[in-house]
Amino acid sequence: MSDDDLIQDNAIKQQIKLAQLRNSEVGFSRKWRNQMSAKFNHISIQHLTGAIRILHHIRAVSVPILTDDFRQKLLEEAQSYPLHYINNSMGTGENEVKQEMYLQNQLHMSGAFGELVSHFQTLFNDSISGFGFFDAEVVFNDWIIQKYVPGCIGITPHRDRTDYRHLICLFVFSGYGRFHIRKDRIKNDSMEIVNLPGDVILMPGPGFKEMHHRPFHYLEDITTDRWIFGLRHDETKLNENREMS
Repeated sequence: MSDDDLIQDNAIKQQIKLAQLRNSEVGFSRKWRNQMSAKFNHISIQHLTGAIRILHHIRAVSVPILTDDFRQKLLEEAQSYPLHYINNSMGTGENEVKQEMYLQNQLHMSGAFGELVSHFQTLFNDSISGFGFFDAEVVFNDWIIQKYVPGCIGITPHRDRTDYRHLICLFVFSGYGRFHIRKDRIKNDSMEIVNLPGDVILMPGPGFKEMHHRPFHYLEDITTDRWIFGLRHDETKLNENREMS
């Protein structure tokens, strides 16, 4: 078995273990159960930490996290926003990226999305940030709603911007589509990251465990309306806020 085959085999095993968490009886500590059980499923903090730990090896992982009630609340709020239709391409030749979606990044952070960002940041700070995964403080300050409809292109293999650092979080509210990661823009030997509504897909960004590469990823084969909430650390925005203060 080659090194690449071994990495993918281990990654699949890790995905199976994480999928088993959907039926796990292990709960949060009393503190988290009291504060966050209305938002997040009763997965243990150790499981979320473990998921982030293996990103160093497999570059993406999906973890069940949202309660069904909170997921539905987020979906309804997302559906209340006017969305902008995007159908374009960026770059040329081998570097061309095609995308088709609806999106909105001007959000009212006083509603359900504000609750999600605030609670996830708190969960992250209190349980994950102290493990030495990241080379600087992680501040989730960039958010976007994305909707993909059946028959659309989705988005072809690409990497996130370099100023999206540390950790990329994609919360799935509804719908189904095939999400893959790959070492380059060619789809051969890509690995699918199985995900369901209520999951968060996690990917590393620059600054994660001394990693500087950004994983190529793409979405295709959308079968039902797929609503996503992207949560990121935008270093450019952070620097702009520092300069204004």
